[in-house]
Amino acid sequence: MIIQCPSCSARYRIDASKISREVARVKCPKCQTGFEVSLRARQSADQASGTHGSCRRRSKVVVVDDARFFREVVLDILQPLDIEIFKAGDGAEALEVIRREVPDLVILDLKLPKMDGYQLIRAIRSDPVIKNTRLLAMSSVFRGEEEVRKVTLAGADDFLNKSFRPEHLLQRVNRLLDS
Repeated sequence: MIIQCPSCSARYRIDASKISREVARVKCPKCQTGFEVSLRARQSADQASGTHGSCRRRSKVVVVDDARFFREVVLDILQPLDIEIFKAGDGAEALEVIRREVPDLVILDLKLPKMDGYQLIRAIRSDPVIKNTRLLAMSSVFRGEEEVRKVTLAGADDFLNKSFRPEHLLQRVNRLLDS
């Protein structure tokens, strides 16, 4: 689970499975601020994802980002969901994984090496086998509504700025997988 210090905004990974309480007290190693972390969000995500006895096929999600740390952050946020997750570090690798796995959703950065996010979106939309895959584009360089319009015109189903809150990513993923 990724947590963020409310004082200095530093982000850290903790293993919530080793904590038996609903609320944990944490001290930020960077600024020494003490704060509480609610672990109930993890339980809510389990309930919202239907992990309690569903017999349907697990959804497949591909996470595409050249920054390994950011991929790991996204994977950690999505961990409570009952989904199969695949990773790719560039656009060309992503297209191979997407064609092989035929996922339900692709979460992709727009700035990728070898093939940028816009090219990847167009390649997916032009391939008859994978053209119906849901696409959630992300960028750390958000330029407002014009960026959203450009991404939507390219073929993405949704856009999320990379400075998102974990619950916003979970909401978008659940909505895209349910549609």
